[in-house]
Amino acid sequence: MKRGFLWMLLAVGGLTACNNPEGSVENDTMADATEDTAVVYEDERGAVAADGVEVVDVEEEFWADVDWDAPVAQDPEMSAAGVELRSGNRYNIYTLEDRVLFDTDKAEIRPEGVQKLQEIAREIKELPQKGPIRVFGHADARAGNEYNKELSAERARAVQDWLQGTGGIDAGRLSIEAMGETAPIATNETARGRQLNRRVAILVVTGE
Repeated sequence: MKRGFLWMLLAVGGLTACNNPEGSVENDTMADATEDTAVVYEDERGAVAADGVEVVDVEEEFWADVDWDAPVAQDPEMSAAGVELRSGNRYNIYTLEDRVLFDTDKAEIRPEGVQKLQEIAREIKELPQKGPIRVFGHADARAGNEYNKELSAERARAVQDWLQGTGGIDAGRLSIEAMGETAPIATNETARGRQLNRRVAILVVTGE
């Protein structure tokens, strides 16, 4: 009877210590933080995700220095899905032609495009580090600059919304940039060149 009463006292004491707002937290470390609590630590590079994976952060200038001609990665799954994957030191670039994702002059993702985005989202979630993701929309030069920029923005936003809503990617990691006709990778004088220029590129930061 005395032993049971002693255990009860110890349990109550433990609960009181846990709920004490002035209790010591000196043993807490950054590794104990999650996406919900890490903000308390005011860590400038980002938090530690709930699954223990470090969240990578970059400055805005980073996006302007991307090497779009980074080497093509040998990734059988991406190749099988019809997605071009290029890999730099700190990022992966997943590129899809617009005809795969959208009908002409439309920004609604086609079923064929959904299948490819599913593969990209699956691979993104398997990367060892979590970094920002920016969706770049590109157009050819046939229409006016303002129209091309608006259409590329709508298409980039459609991909962003899909990655967040269906792909299960954290909205806080996602942003878009409408490039319009400003960054062609081929000539706009041929049908094939214009087709290559109409594309969406998903850039995922993978390291510091």
